[in-house]
Amino acid sequence: MKNDMERCHVVYDVLKTHIQFGAYRFGDVLPTMENNTENFLVSLDTIRSAYLQLEREGYITLSQNVGSTVIKNYSEQEIEQNVQLFFSLRKSALIDLSRSLRPLFTNAQWIGLKNAPSEIYNNMLELRKDHGLQPFIAFNHMMQAYDSLGNDLLTRLLWQVYMFFEAPYLCVPDNPWCDFAVQEFAPQSLDLCLKQDWDSLQKLICQAQDFLSVSLCRFYKERITLQSQEEIPFTWNSYKKASQICYSLAMDLLIDISLGRYPVDTLLPSLNKLSRERKVSVSTARRTLSLLNGVGAVKSIKRIGTRVLPFHETAGNCDFTNPVVRKRLLDMAQSLQILTLSCKAVSEITISSLDAAGIQAGTEFLTTMETRQMYQLVSYDCLDLLRKFAPYEAIRTIYGELLKQLFWGYGLRSMWKEDDAPTDSYISYYKALLQSLKETDSIRFSRKLEELMVHEFHLTITKLVQLGIVEAEGLLIPDL
Repeated sequence: MKNDMERCHVVYDVLKTHIQFGAYRFGDVLPTMENNTENFLVSLDTIRSAYLQLEREGYITLSQNVGSTVIKNYSEQEIEQNVQLFFSLRKSALIDLSRSLRPLFTNAQWIGLKNAPSEIYNNMLELRKDHGLQPFIAFNHMMQAYDSLGNDLLTRLLWQVYMFFEAPYLCVPDNPWCDFAVQEFAPQSLDLCLKQDWDSLQKLICQAQDFLSVSLCRFYKERITLQSQEEIPFTWNSYKKASQICYSLAMDLLIDISLGRYPVDTLLPSLNKLSRERKVSVSTARRTLSLLNGVGAVKSIKRIGTRVLPFHETAGNCDFTNPVVRKRLLDMAQSLQILTLSCKAVSEITISSLDAAGIQAGTEFLTTMETRQMYQLVSYDCLDLLRKFAPYEAIRTIYGELLKQLFWGYGLRSMWKEDDAPTDSYISYYKALLQSLKETDSIRFSRKLEELMVHEFHLTITKLVQLGIVEAEGLLIPDL
């Protein structure tokens, strides 16, 4: 992972929390910077920056001979106050996130472990013999398993979830989840992988996710007594770095174009006007328009402006040789993979959670497709329905960001041949999904949506490879 200030701040916060919770006491020496690059899966520069910030804030001293020594001397009462404050500020977000993990990630974790190279398991066996499976080692084991999916976007998302939730929770003294994760789940999952007992592994993963949520809720009920008026939400934005602002802006403009806020054949605002309206620099606005040109949504003409292209012209104006465009299309494919792996479980809990009013609202939302006559977008509309109606905020947040990524493929739809995607097939899916929704048949709805998503994923990867974006081949196509 690349070094950036956002990631450095997250690492700093986690290490500071470990000190505040008493995981590292006065006089203790933190792990070496080199060891923590492996623990946090970040660069040495990022760890060094976090350690320097801890030193500036008076938490540690840095010495070439001794290392990083904790100089904060919290009393037991202060440690308890730190725990109470931290978790009271995040109560709703953490409980919500704990309930979101199983539908979001269980399938990806299972498929990742099934397809992980054998050397990962051999390395973990050696670590278990030498050191036991400590929390960070167990986390790294899981992250390496996810690597087999070939999805950098998923890795960044999982890292964000872990640092917000599990890393602080694992370092609370006498934490039953930590004992379970380290002493039961990690070694058992490793043994099941070595035996290739995939059915038992799937059950164990589900059991672990459920136990995490149950133990957290019990922790709040039995331990956290402080009430907070304000709470810190879980957030995730795939483009946080300053150098990536143009990507977020381009995505927003693509959505505006898709919704008709900038009609076909009209001109986008000028560079200066766009800069003022969106509160970005002129250079950021220029990079944004360049990216929109590259994905085929617009065409800039000197002394005239930037024209919004009709849909049938988009493919001919895509620049697939542009590295930035290629990377954004890969982002799209990675988002599609995450959605494909999670849509079945997410749709099951979402449809099951809807009352009569929710079913009616969802039905009205889906039936707009009949008016638009764009049945090829049935999968997107169903995913958007999940984004709107999912019972947990974390799912709605993550699905919202993933769905935005799909807009990078704006210019690709006009390239799909009719025989690749017969309209009759999509109409059939639409009718089946709509009927399942009306009948609150979450099982049938989830199966049909997953079936459609697997088809879309196969089609997208095939097309990207044909366009020369061979990196897409590294994405594991789930065998569902």
